[in-house]
Amino acid sequence: MLKNLVQAILRRADKGHPEPAHSGSAAESERLRRCIAGAADHAAAGEHEAAAELYRESLKMQPQDPRLWCNLGAELDAIGQTGEAERAHRRAIELDPEMADAWYNLARLLQLKIRTAEAENCYRAAAALVDGEGRRPLWLLIYRNWGLLLYNQGRLREALALYREALAEYPEAADLCSNLLLTMQYVETNTQAESYAEHRTYAQRFETPLKRDWRPHANSRESGRRLKVGYFSPDFRDHAVAFFIEPVLAHHDQEQIEVYCYCNHSVPDEVTLRLKSLVAHWRDIDAISDDEAAKRIRDDGIDILVDLAGHTAGGRLQIFARKPAPVQVAWLGYPCTTGLAAMDYRITDAYADRVGASEQYYSEALWRLPDSFDCYRPPRHAPDVGGLPALAQGRITFGSFNNLAKLAPGVRALWARVLLAVPGSRLMLKTVALADTLARQRLIDDFAGFGVDTERLLLVSADAGYLGHLSRYAEVDIGLDPFPYNGVTTSFEAMWMGVPVLTLAGNSFVSRMGVTALSNLGMTELIANTPEEYVAIAARLAGDLDRLAALRAGLRVRMANSPLMNAERFTRNLEAAYRQMWAHWCSARS
Repeated sequence: MLKNLVQAILRRADKGHPEPAHSGSAAESERLRRCIAGAADHAAAGEHEAAAELYRESLKMQPQDPRLWCNLGAELDAIGQTGEAERAHRRAIELDPEMADAWYNLARLLQLKIRTAEAENCYRAAAALVDGEGRRPLWLLIYRNWGLLLYNQGRLREALALYREALAEYPEAADLCSNLLLTMQYVETNTQAESYAEHRTYAQRFETPLKRDWRPHANSRESGRRLKVGYFSPDFRDHAVAFFIEPVLAHHDQEQIEVYCYCNHSVPDEVTLRLKSLVAHWRDIDAISDDEAAKRIRDDGIDILVDLAGHTAGGRLQIFARKPAPVQVAWLGYPCTTGLAAMDYRITDAYADRVGASEQYYSEALWRLPDSFDCYRPPRHAPDVGGLPALAQGRITFGSFNNLAKLAPGVRALWARVLLAVPGSRLMLKTVALADTLARQRLIDDFAGFGVDTERLLLVSADAGYLGHLSRYAEVDIGLDPFPYNGVTTSFEAMWMGVPVLTLAGNSFVSRMGVTALSNLGMTELIANTPEEYVAIAARLAGDLDRLAALRAGLRVRMANSPLMNAERFTRNLEAAYRQMWAHWCSARS
């Protein structure tokens, strides 16, 4: 099997004449040693162009060394020369078909190029070659990114099986456990009870050993004093979370709240700089350990520490598991419980978490805000809302710009029913993963199986920049919200561009985020409680173009005037929640 994989992938490699091994003088050998050492030093310092040049020099002296080709490929990839990088990795594999690092590097490169079938074969080859305790870091990287590949294609059951396989081998891999927990949220058959049990297993495995080191907090128990509130996130950057945390950071009452941000990413962008300008204290913690980060938070005297990531990429729940702050809160970034006993509260609302219906599935106490669990900052310089596309096209275009992981089999089946209920209608699906030929074909085949012709599907992978992304909504009449994992940012963007989004209400937070948004907009008529209602609402809306045009024309103003975008009101409600949480801690026995 492995031999066949090697042969198949190497068919794409450029074949050259065999090159003789280096057999120069002692001086040349020393020069080679210095080149390799210098390249490694430059690579460690992030000076990838300089490292690549030295690896090229090394290869002139030692052209048949697969390790040098592998390292050159990694440096070329780091500076964006992906074509040359691919050739370098293939050359390394040609010279040594059992080099797991080269297979892994090639897999990652192909994955980023959305050549997923090739990438998956490379991951499979790399995994088969890695053995021994010393290779554990590479083995975990392989499974982490292979699972992400499956997730991005919407192959959720395969991703879960892969994560479970990896965790059976290395149960201490906390990030793989978090990946499994996040992936579970997208699976239709996942129940709240099953999800809660898995999250508690995570806590038992990764939090329980840390509890013996919990120490009392010396924070002053004066309930009315100015509070130190810390926000942790890997997403203080051009990321969906920024749309919801920025209005809060901009509207905090500085006399009541002293804000700290703990940033867990290493490449700042324009959004990072903007967020940084809004707060008094900024801490970059991506390069320090969990112990060091917890100590820094404790030393800062944080009263309330808020996690904006949970089990998503870049999350560091084991910092929270060390209980560095007296009050710890989960909010915004993750749609389920963290599972941690150290997390005191979870911020939600009564639409997403109905009173009495879900408390038993959270390790945190639920704190329901009066209106919505989030507040949206619209995109700057968004295009104006145009006219209704159906009036010009003569037919309805439904749309969803959510990732493939959200398009579960039941979603595709229901959306097919919607299309069949509205003759001549089309469905536009837009996500980066649709650049992959196999992913596109799976969708086409699925809808064909439900009786929907290929011509009724508009499959788009990407647009030129964010402005192009928003402009694409000019072609969509009605947005369809997926389930069980509803859209959040995608739904807000659609509605800001005048596209009403209809949702199917479920039982859990993740499947009721659409209920929160539409309830706050006074558009509850777009909330379905059954699949049959979902189809009926879609057909009814599609059949009333005057109403649909009026909705489109007024939706941006409706959003702007709703609680969903009243940043000052939302932030006062959030601060009131913090104040009450703090008062509870102050009144508790030390």
